[in-house]
Amino acid sequence: KKLVNNYSIELAEFIGVMLGDGNIWERKGFYYVRVCGHSIEDKEYLINHIKPLIKKIFNINMQTYIHKTNNELYLSKGSKDFVFTLKNYGLKSGDKIKNNKGIPEWVFSSNNYLKACIRGLIDTDGSVTPITNRNYTYIWFTNKNAALRDDFERAMKILGYKISKWNFSGTPETYIGNKKGIRKFYKEIGFNNPKHKQRFMMPL
Repeated sequence: KKLVNNYSIELAEFIGVMLGDGNIWERKGFYYVRVCGHSIEDKEYLINHIKPLIKKIFNINMQTYIHKTNNELYLSKGSKDFVFTLKNYGLKSGDKIKNNKGIPEWVFSSNNYLKACIRGLIDTDGSVTPITNRNYTYIWFTNKNAALRDDFERAMKILGYKISKWNFSGTPETYIGNKKGIRKFYKEIGFNNPKHKQRFMMPL
């Protein structure tokens, strides 16, 4: 059964989180949803924001696992209903790169949904990086999924942001580098990941 019957800003943000650092898999009667991050840098974000967010949206209590040797922290839950619900709202199970899944079309129906989804993506697959000899930070987004890169670019254009051309020298990445766009992002979208808030530096 579906655990959620309506679109919401919170659901749109979680869709962004799943497209970034989440995974759905089904195997021989087992159904799992997982969100992962760095066991130290992302711990506060995963435990104090994502875990309560999932509880609020789906009434699901996620289990927490720490892989000490890889410095990874996982929020995980085995639930057929959870998997069914996320697939119903546009996600796919399995390898996200092979699936080439972008942002679900319903998210584009509202700028508020788009902002929330982008926040989820930046909180997971983004970074806030100080620029040498400048008193502000660039906002970066990195992802190997071609469809998601296209949708990210489409979403940012709709929301009025100018991003750089994609750099394909390693894992494809782009960024917001102009002061006006950085201020706009901070005020209109912002971050829920504390590590980004701590690294952000821009005279407002």
